[in-house]
Amino acid sequence: MPDFTKLELAALRSIFIETSQYEEGLVAQLAGASVAERENTGGGFFTRISVATASQPLSCPRTFGPEIYADVEGLAYGLGFVLFMKDGYLDLLEGYAVGYETTALLNLSAVKFTISRFSDDSD
Repeated sequence: MPDFTKLELAALRSIFIETSQYEEGLVAQLAGASVAERENTGGGFFTRISVATASQPLSCPRTFGPEIYADVEGLAYGLGFVLFMKDGYLDLLEGYAVGYETTALLNLSAVKFTISRFSDDSD
């Protein structure tokens, strides 16, 4: 199976930090995880995650990450991320184009990016 890309790892680690009460368990699962499948959909990407059966399941929400964002070279509006859990295990990382633009021509394993958090401009 292919390795996680730098973008995927940065997004996952940022999501883990955002959810500090689950961070230790998520990091432990990621240590024994691999990419089962990856798809660039043109509107973002899906990365299916396979976790080692020796990992402990977490009692946690089904989704994480709505505040994590990446400024991505080649995209005017960047990517947002959602991490989906299944039965307490890492399952699927979704990266979605924030604006109406395509990711189809991007090499997501080599793209330059900066991870940040969505900000509330209403302050």
